[in-house]
Amino acid sequence: MLHPHLEDAWSDFRRSLARKGRSADTAAIYRKSFDDFWRWADAAGLGHDPGAITYRDVNAWVDSMLDRPATRGGTVQFATDPHTGERVPKKVTASTIRIRWQNLRPFFTWWADEMQEPSPFDRADPPKLEAFDVEVVSFDDIRLLLHACDGIGFEARRDTAIIRVLADTGARVGELLAMTTGSWDRRTDVLTLSGKTGTRTVPVSPSTGEALARYIRVRARHTRSELAAMWLGLRGPLGASGVAQMLNRRGDQAGIPRVHPHQIRHTWAHEMKRAGAGESDLMALGGWSTAAMVHRYGRSAAVARAHETGRRIAIGDRL
Repeated sequence: MLHPHLEDAWSDFRRSLARKGRSADTAAIYRKSFDDFWRWADAAGLGHDPGAITYRDVNAWVDSMLDRPATRGGTVQFATDPHTGERVPKKVTASTIRIRWQNLRPFFTWWADEMQEPSPFDRADPPKLEAFDVEVVSFDDIRLLLHACDGIGFEARRDTAIIRVLADTGARVGELLAMTTGSWDRRTDVLTLSGKTGTRTVPVSPSTGEALARYIRVRARHTRSELAAMWLGLRGPLGASGVAQMLNRRGDQAGIPRVHPHQIRHTWAHEMKRAGAGESDLMALGGWSTAAMVHRYGRSAAVARAHETGRRIAIGDRL
């Protein structure tokens, strides 16, 4: 628990979110950034008044995350240094910092509106997306994820279908969750995806179509099968936290580093580029309106793709 003044402010903010139709999952995500910021602020001696926070404080909070070790469930995560071979604490990734920044901003925007004060985020420096490259997931690891979903039960069929749709189409998690039972044309194996950039159609492979068909058949026996949402949990539609928890659980079962949905989207872009997909095809299939976004995705594996191209062309062998 935070200071009572902050808990009161959070309760009022959460009520505002509920009135606007925001889900409990969204509130829970915002709460994580809220807690992180105010614990840092308490350690920095900034007090408990949201109105006293300045853009400099927000920037300092972001800077503090650059030096923190990454944790999972309160446990520091380690990685092997590629140069020394030593086990060293992982750093908080730039993508995580960006997400935390974005998920704290709505609270201060609400507070500023309620109190008729400027928001510290009006002048704060957003962490730059260009500062990081999201790591792609190897096909071997995705295969292990799918192997962890082996089975004929509801969750096994659902999780297999979700992972295959993410890997086969590069769907954003919001687009995945917006799918209804009518989003898949099973006769043509075409999915309709709707999200922040509008609506588009994408093809799926026969293997993904088969996984969807198997899921649809077991979904028909679910107690909430009458719901329009494609993906169901135990009590109703699956949420963003449910997808994240599923991937974490399957990753742990597979014995691989945990994977988040956005990584799979980057993997899709990398593999499409690797196979020779053109810029216009990627924009149409990935739901991007600018070529700049196409270049950003899968960038962490750009050198590997270039090496592969160089070996395939093998100019030296042609001399």
